[in-house]
Amino acid sequence: MMSNFDISKVKALAWDVGGTVFDWHYTIKEEITALATSQSKDIDATSFTNKWRFKMFELLQPVRKHEAPWKNADQLHLEALDIVLNEFDWEMTLAEKEELNTVWHRLNAWPEAATNIEKLRSRFKVTVLTVLSWQIAVSSSKHNKISWDGILSCEFLGHYKPDPEAYQKAATLLGLQPNEVMMCAAHENDLNAAADAGLRTAYVHVSAEKEVVLRHFQGTGEAIGLDGSLSTPAVVELPPDNQYDVVANNFNELTTKLLAN
Repeated sequence: MMSNFDISKVKALAWDVGGTVFDWHYTIKEEITALATSQSKDIDATSFTNKWRFKMFELLQPVRKHEAPWKNADQLHLEALDIVLNEFDWEMTLAEKEELNTVWHRLNAWPEAATNIEKLRSRFKVTVLTVLSWQIAVSSSKHNKISWDGILSCEFLGHYKPDPEAYQKAATLLGLQPNEVMMCAAHENDLNAAADAGLRTAYVHVSAEKEVVLRHFQGTGEAIGLDGSLSTPAVVELPPDNQYDVVANNFNELTTKLLAN
């Protein structure tokens, strides 16, 4: 359902893409599986994929807090890959690592994403707001033939989500007030931070993404936040209807609700 607010006041939708629009887990897992098979390596591709993703978020935290040099997600993914390869006793040359790292530039989108994003552009400015690099967002969007009205990567904002400045600066760059922008995401931690920064919020349920996030590493049942923290309890179900301005079971339902009035 939608909370009691005037949807006509919302001028732009800012989309998270890693996990919300793009299926990072299964795209990376398939690449790791194929590469390991070609090299006759016995690798748990699911574990490798999840550790690579979440190690990047761990490395992001000192960058986000300005305790380490500023880096984008491509650089952080490459550093994380080095660490995870060592953990799995898998040797690669630098060229091989750099080539594998490009898999993040061709992430597959969830099946309903492209069609619904295009429909939403008929009413709203529809942009990306992501911690991923601009190049990842652009290349993966082209890979899936998804068109946006803009792509905002936190690498250019001087702040990474979930810092409030990331959301607020995005609104400023769009020429809007924070409450004229609606953050769309499958991750509650992203939406909670956006709401605290003054944005409107829309939750779209992506069950496969949520299950992966909640069962990362050894299946702890904890959810990792954008700030690298673990939160419990973690559940796969939808959040309560009144937790966000819009709560939708899937992309189709989200589009229907946002275009209804």
